[in-house]
Amino acid sequence: MKVQAFPDAERCRRIGEILGKLRIRNIFYERPFLKEIDDIELKYSMLFNAVAICHQTRNLACIPENLFGWDYLEGVFLSLAKTRSWLLFPDEVVARSTIEVSDALLSAFSCKRCSKESTLDRIEERSRLYIGLNQFVKHSYGALFSEIVKNSGGYLRNNGNGFYEILASTEAFSDPKLKKASFLFKLLMEAGLTDASDPENYIPVMDYHMQRVLLRMGCIEFSDSSMLDKLRSKIPASTDEPVRSACIDALKLMTNVSGHAPWVMNDFFWPLGRSCCNETTLCKDRMCSKSPCTFFTITDTGDHTNCIFEPACKGAGDERYRTLWEPLVETHYY
Repeated sequence: MKVQAFPDAERCRRIGEILGKLRIRNIFYERPFLKEIDDIELKYSMLFNAVAICHQTRNLACIPENLFGWDYLEGVFLSLAKTRSWLLFPDEVVARSTIEVSDALLSAFSCKRCSKESTLDRIEERSRLYIGLNQFVKHSYGALFSEIVKNSGGYLRNNGNGFYEILASTEAFSDPKLKKASFLFKLLMEAGLTDASDPENYIPVMDYHMQRVLLRMGCIEFSDSSMLDKLRSKIPASTDEPVRSACIDALKLMTNVSGHAPWVMNDFFWPLGRSCCNETTLCKDRMCSKSPCTFFTITDTGDHTNCIFEPACKGAGDERYRTLWEPLVETHYY
Protein backbone atom coordinates (compact mmCIF):
# COMPACT_ATOMS: atom_id res chain seq x y z
CA MET A 1 0.00 0.00 0.00
CA LYS A 2 1.30 3.45 -0.94
CA VAL A 3 1.79 5.94 1.86
CA GLN A 4 -0.80 8.71 1.65
CA ALA A 5 -0.02 12.32 2.52
CA PHE A 6 -2.58 15.01 3.22
CA PRO A 7 -2.69 18.49 4.75
CA ASP A 8 -3.57 19.02 8.40
CA ALA A 9 -6.42 21.49 7.91
CA GLU A 10 -6.30 22.90 11.45
CA ARG A 11 -2.52 23.44 11.33
CA CYS A 12 -2.86 25.10 7.93
CA ARG A 13 -5.58 27.36 9.29
CA ARG A 14 -3.35 28.51 12.16
CA ILE A 15 -0.39 29.17 9.86
CA GLY A 16 -2.71 30.92 7.39
CA GLU A 17 -3.92 33.29 10.10
CA ILE A 18 -0.33 34.31 10.84
CA LEU A 19 0.32 34.78 7.13
CA GLY A 20 -2.67 37.08 6.92
CA LYS A 21 -0.88 39.54 9.20
CA LEU A 22 2.28 39.58 7.08
CA ARG A 23 3.10 41.68 4.04
CA ILE A 24 5.82 41.50 1.41
CA ARG A 25 8.06 44.56 1.27
CA ASN A 26 7.37 46.64 -1.86
CA ILE A 27 11.08 46.82 -2.63
CA PHE A 28 11.08 43.07 -3.32
CA TYR A 29 8.87 43.60 -6.37
CA GLU A 30 10.95 46.59 -7.50
CA ARG A 31 14.26 44.73 -7.72
CA PRO A 32 16.38 45.25 -10.87
CA PHE A 33 15.70 41.77 -12.28
CA LEU A 34 12.03 42.70 -12.68
CA LYS A 35 12.27 46.39 -13.51
CA GLU A 36 15.63 47.36 -14.98
CA ILE A 37 15.48 46.02 -18.56
CA ASP A 38 13.57 48.31 -20.94
CA ASP A 39 13.77 46.08 -24.04
CA ILE A 40 10.56 44.10 -23.54
CA GLU A 41 11.43 41.15 -25.77
CA LEU A 42 14.82 40.87 -24.12
CA LYS A 43 13.13 40.89 -20.71
CA TYR A 44 10.83 38.05 -21.78
CA SER A 45 13.81 36.00 -22.90
CA MET A 46 15.71 36.71 -19.70
CA LEU A 47 12.80 35.53 -17.54
CA PHE A 48 11.94 32.44 -19.60
CA ASN A 49 15.53 31.22 -19.87
CA ALA A 50 16.43 31.93 -16.25
CA VAL A 51 13.53 29.86 -14.97
CA ALA A 52 14.09 27.08 -17.52
CA ILE A 53 17.39 26.13 -15.85
CA CYS A 54 16.35 27.07 -12.31
CA HIS A 55 16.46 23.77 -10.45
CA GLN A 56 18.73 22.22 -7.87
CA THR A 57 20.45 25.56 -7.23
CA ARG A 58 22.13 24.61 -3.95
CA ASN A 59 25.63 24.73 -5.46
CA LEU A 60 25.32 28.04 -7.34
CA ALA A 61 27.54 30.62 -5.68
CA CYS A 62 29.63 33.71 -6.22
CA ILE A 63 31.16 34.05 -2.78
CA PRO A 64 32.96 37.40 -3.36
CA GLU A 65 29.58 38.98 -4.15
CA ASN A 66 27.68 37.02 -1.45
CA LEU A 67 25.33 35.63 -4.10
CA PHE A 68 23.90 32.13 -3.86
CA GLY A 69 21.23 30.03 -5.54
CA TRP A 70 18.42 31.98 -7.16
CA ASP A 71 19.94 35.36 -6.21
CA TYR A 72 23.04 34.46 -8.20
CA LEU A 73 20.95 33.18 -11.09
CA GLU A 74 19.01 36.47 -11.17
CA GLY A 75 22.24 38.45 -11.18
CA VAL A 76 23.75 36.42 -14.00
CA PHE A 77 20.71 36.72 -16.28
CA LEU A 78 20.33 40.42 -15.56
CA SER A 79 23.96 40.84 -16.63
CA LEU A 80 23.32 38.80 -19.78
CA ALA A 81 20.40 41.08 -20.63
CA LYS A 82 22.36 44.27 -20.00
CA THR A 83 25.14 43.10 -22.31
CA ARG A 84 22.65 41.71 -24.86
CA SER A 85 24.33 38.33 -24.77
CA TRP A 86 23.62 35.96 -27.67
CA LEU A 87 22.37 33.52 -25.03
CA LEU A 88 19.14 35.55 -24.92
CA PHE A 89 18.45 35.48 -28.65
CA PRO A 90 16.79 32.20 -29.77
CA ASP A 91 18.02 32.47 -33.36
CA GLU A 92 21.60 32.59 -32.14
CA VAL A 93 21.19 29.93 -29.46
CA VAL A 94 19.87 27.33 -31.90
CA ALA A 95 22.65 28.15 -34.36
CA ARG A 96 25.34 27.26 -31.79
CA SER A 97 26.58 23.83 -30.80
CA THR A 98 25.71 22.28 -27.46
CA ILE A 99 29.34 22.69 -26.43
CA GLU A 100 29.23 26.42 -27.20
CA VAL A 101 26.04 26.91 -25.22
CA SER A 102 27.40 24.90 -22.30
CA ASP A 103 30.66 26.83 -22.24
CA ALA A 104 28.87 30.18 -22.40
CA LEU A 105 26.58 29.23 -19.52
CA LEU A 106 29.47 27.95 -17.44
CA SER A 107 31.43 31.15 -18.03
CA ALA A 108 28.42 33.29 -17.14
CA PHE A 109 28.18 31.51 -13.79
CA SER A 110 31.80 32.08 -12.85
CA CYS A 111 32.95 35.06 -10.82
CA LYS A 112 36.07 35.11 -13.01
CA ARG A 113 34.11 34.43 -16.23
CA CYS A 114 36.05 31.20 -16.63
CA SER A 115 34.08 28.08 -17.57
CA LYS A 116 36.51 25.85 -15.66
CA GLU A 117 35.77 27.72 -12.41
CA SER A 118 31.98 27.72 -12.69
CA THR A 119 29.57 26.61 -9.97
CA LEU A 120 26.85 25.80 -12.51
CA ASP A 121 26.41 22.06 -12.11
CA ARG A 122 24.34 19.57 -14.16
CA ILE A 123 25.52 21.44 -17.24
CA GLU A 124 24.56 18.81 -19.82
CA GLU A 125 21.01 18.74 -18.48
CA ARG A 126 20.72 22.51 -18.19
CA SER A 127 22.10 23.06 -21.69
CA ARG A 128 19.64 20.54 -23.13
CA LEU A 129 16.71 22.30 -21.46
CA TYR A 130 18.01 25.70 -22.55
CA ILE A 131 18.49 24.76 -26.18
CA GLY A 132 15.20 22.87 -26.30
CA LEU A 133 13.24 25.86 -25.06
CA ASN A 134 14.88 28.20 -27.56
CA GLN A 135 14.26 25.74 -30.39
CA PHE A 136 10.60 25.60 -29.40
CA VAL A 137 10.12 29.38 -29.35
CA LYS A 138 12.00 29.80 -32.64
CA HIS A 139 10.07 27.14 -34.52
CA SER A 140 6.64 27.74 -33.00
CA TYR A 141 6.61 31.46 -32.15
CA GLY A 142 9.01 33.16 -34.54
CA ALA A 143 11.77 33.36 -31.91
CA LEU A 144 9.62 35.69 -29.80
CA PHE A 145 8.93 34.64 -26.21
CA SER A 146 6.35 37.41 -25.98
CA GLU A 147 4.20 35.52 -28.48
CA ILE A 148 3.76 32.65 -26.02
CA VAL A 149 2.23 35.02 -23.49
CA LYS A 150 0.24 36.86 -26.16
CA ASN A 151 -1.23 33.63 -27.50
CA SER A 152 -2.21 32.47 -24.02
CA GLY A 153 -4.18 35.65 -23.39
CA GLY A 154 -3.15 35.47 -19.76
CA TYR A 155 -4.97 32.16 -19.33
CA LEU A 156 -3.18 29.34 -17.59
CA ARG A 157 -5.54 26.74 -19.02
CA ASN A 158 -7.64 27.43 -22.09
CA ASN A 159 -8.53 24.36 -24.14
CA GLY A 160 -4.90 23.64 -24.94
CA ASN A 161 -3.90 27.28 -25.52
CA GLY A 162 -3.21 28.34 -21.94
CA PHE A 163 0.22 29.26 -20.60
CA TYR A 164 0.61 25.96 -18.74
CA GLU A 165 -0.56 23.99 -21.76
CA ILE A 166 1.73 25.73 -24.25
CA LEU A 167 4.84 25.29 -22.12
CA ALA A 168 4.06 21.65 -21.29
CA SER A 169 5.43 20.63 -24.69
CA THR A 170 8.91 21.76 -23.67
CA GLU A 171 11.13 19.56 -21.51
CA ALA A 172 12.16 22.49 -19.31
CA PHE A 173 8.53 23.04 -18.24
CA SER A 174 7.25 19.46 -18.37
CA ASP A 175 6.73 19.10 -14.61
CA PRO A 176 3.17 17.78 -14.00
CA LYS A 177 2.98 19.92 -10.84
CA LEU A 178 4.06 22.98 -12.86
CA LYS A 179 6.53 24.43 -10.37
CA LYS A 180 8.69 26.26 -12.92
CA ALA A 181 5.76 27.28 -15.12
CA SER A 182 3.97 28.76 -12.10
CA PHE A 183 7.12 30.53 -10.96
CA LEU A 184 7.69 31.97 -14.44
CA PHE A 185 4.09 33.22 -14.67
CA LYS A 186 4.49 34.88 -11.26
CA LEU A 187 7.64 36.68 -12.44
CA LEU A 188 5.94 37.78 -15.64
CA MET A 189 3.11 39.29 -13.61
CA GLU A 190 5.51 41.04 -11.26
CA ALA A 191 7.46 42.42 -14.22
CA GLY A 192 4.23 43.87 -15.62
CA LEU A 193 4.23 41.59 -18.67
CA THR A 194 0.95 39.75 -18.08
CA ASP A 195 -2.05 39.34 -15.79
CA ALA A 196 -3.84 36.19 -14.69
CA SER A 197 -7.12 35.78 -16.60
CA ASP A 198 -7.99 32.62 -14.65
CA PRO A 199 -6.29 32.91 -11.25
CA GLU A 200 -8.35 29.98 -9.96
CA ASN A 201 -6.21 27.70 -12.15
CA TYR A 202 -2.91 28.88 -10.69
CA ILE A 203 -1.01 26.06 -8.96
CA PRO A 204 1.10 27.35 -6.05
CA VAL A 205 4.86 27.04 -6.56
CA MET A 206 6.29 24.14 -4.59
CA ASP A 207 10.03 23.64 -4.32
CA TYR A 208 12.20 21.70 -1.88
CA HIS A 209 12.68 24.57 0.59
CA MET A 210 8.94 24.99 0.88
CA GLN A 211 8.32 21.27 1.34
CA ARG A 212 10.80 21.19 4.21
CA VAL A 213 9.12 24.10 5.98
CA LEU A 214 5.61 22.68 5.65
CA LEU A 215 6.76 19.27 6.89
CA ARG A 216 8.47 20.77 9.92
CA MET A 217 5.48 22.94 10.71
CA GLY A 218 3.33 19.82 10.87
CA CYS A 219 1.12 20.94 8.01
CA ILE A 220 1.41 17.51 6.35
CA GLU A 221 0.24 14.23 7.83
CA PHE A 222 0.86 10.67 6.62
CA SER A 223 -1.13 7.47 6.65
CA ASP A 224 2.05 5.71 7.82
CA SER A 225 4.07 7.50 10.50
CA SER A 226 7.23 5.63 9.46
CA MET A 227 7.40 8.11 6.58
CA LEU A 228 8.63 10.71 9.06
CA ASP A 229 11.64 8.52 9.91
CA LYS A 230 12.45 8.16 6.22
CA LEU A 231 12.38 11.92 5.74
CA ARG A 232 14.69 12.50 8.71
CA SER A 233 17.18 9.99 7.31
CA LYS A 234 17.72 12.01 4.10
CA ILE A 235 17.82 8.84 2.02
CA PRO A 236 17.41 9.69 -1.70
CA ALA A 237 13.94 8.88 -3.00
CA SER A 238 12.71 7.98 -6.48
CA THR A 239 9.88 10.53 -6.25
CA ASP A 240 8.62 13.24 -3.93
CA GLU A 241 5.03 12.19 -4.37
CA PRO A 242 2.78 12.21 -2.42
CA VAL A 243 4.55 14.89 -0.35
CA ARG A 244 4.60 17.59 -3.00
CA SER A 245 0.91 17.26 -3.88
CA ALA A 246 -0.05 17.43 -0.21
CA CYS A 247 2.11 20.55 0.22
CA ILE A 248 0.40 22.23 -2.74
CA ASP A 249 -3.00 21.42 -1.20
CA ALA A 250 -1.78 22.87 2.11
CA LEU A 251 -0.84 26.16 0.43
CA LYS A 252 -4.27 26.34 -1.19
CA LEU A 253 -5.85 26.07 2.26
CA MET A 254 -3.56 28.80 3.59
CA THR A 255 -4.37 31.02 0.62
CA ASN A 256 -8.06 30.88 1.50
CA VAL A 257 -7.38 31.72 5.15
CA SER A 258 -4.69 34.39 4.70
CA GLY A 259 -6.32 36.38 1.93
CA HIS A 260 -3.06 36.44 -0.06
CA ALA A 261 -3.01 35.49 -3.74
CA PRO A 262 -1.77 31.94 -4.38
CA TRP A 263 1.39 33.18 -6.14
CA VAL A 264 2.39 35.17 -3.04
CA MET A 265 2.74 31.97 -0.96
CA ASN A 266 6.15 31.41 -2.57
CA ASP A 267 7.38 34.76 -1.25
CA PHE A 268 6.75 33.70 2.33
CA PHE A 269 7.77 30.05 2.40
CA TRP A 270 10.72 30.00 0.00
CA PRO A 271 12.79 32.58 1.93
CA LEU A 272 11.72 31.00 5.22
CA GLY A 273 13.11 27.63 4.14
CA ARG A 274 16.17 29.18 2.59
CA SER A 275 17.19 31.22 5.62
CA CYS A 276 15.29 30.49 8.83
CA CYS A 277 14.43 26.81 8.53
CA ASN A 278 17.35 25.08 6.87
CA GLU A 279 20.39 23.32 8.34
CA THR A 280 20.00 25.75 11.22
CA THR A 281 16.63 26.90 12.52
CA LEU A 282 15.77 30.28 13.98
CA CYS A 283 13.53 28.68 16.61
CA LYS A 284 16.35 26.57 18.07
CA ASP A 285 19.66 28.13 16.99
CA ARG A 286 18.45 31.75 17.09
CA MET A 287 20.28 32.43 13.84
CA CYS A 288 19.48 32.19 10.13
CA SER A 289 21.44 30.37 7.43
CA LYS A 290 21.69 33.47 5.24
CA SER A 291 23.12 36.84 6.13
CA PRO A 292 21.22 39.00 5.66
CA CYS A 293 18.22 36.74 6.26
CA THR A 294 16.20 36.39 3.05
CA PHE A 295 12.89 36.11 4.91
CA PHE A 296 13.53 39.32 6.85
CA THR A 297 14.58 41.27 3.75
CA ILE A 298 11.49 40.15 1.79
CA THR A 299 8.75 40.23 4.44
CA ASP A 300 7.78 43.10 6.70
CA THR A 301 8.06 41.15 9.96
CA GLY A 302 9.35 43.73 12.42
CA ASP A 303 11.47 42.01 15.08
CA HIS A 304 13.12 38.83 13.81
CA THR A 305 14.61 37.48 17.02
CA ASN A 306 12.05 34.68 17.00
CA CYS A 307 10.32 32.97 14.08
CA ILE A 308 6.88 34.50 13.69
CA PHE A 309 5.39 31.04 13.04
CA GLU A 310 6.61 29.50 16.33
CA PRO A 311 3.19 29.62 18.08
CA ALA A 312 1.63 27.42 15.38
CA CYS A 313 4.65 25.34 14.29
CA LYS A 314 5.04 21.77 15.52
CA GLY A 315 8.78 21.77 14.87
CA ALA A 316 9.39 24.74 17.14
CA GLY A 317 8.66 22.57 20.15
CA ASP A 318 9.20 19.05 18.85
CA GLU A 319 12.59 17.92 17.56
CA ARG A 320 11.00 15.02 15.72
CA TYR A 321 9.40 17.53 13.37
CA ARG A 322 12.17 20.13 13.46
CA THR A 323 14.65 17.59 12.03
CA LEU A 324 12.47 16.56 9.09
CA TRP A 325 13.89 17.06 5.60
CA GLU A 326 12.28 17.29 2.21
CA PRO A 327 12.36 14.20 -0.04
CA LEU A 328 15.70 14.13 -1.87
CA VAL A 329 14.98 13.46 -5.53
CA GLU A 330 16.94 13.90 -8.75
CA THR A 331 14.77 16.05 -10.96
CA HIS A 332 14.90 19.09 -13.21
CA TYR A 333 11.32 20.00 -12.24
CA TYR A 334 12.51 22.31 -9.45
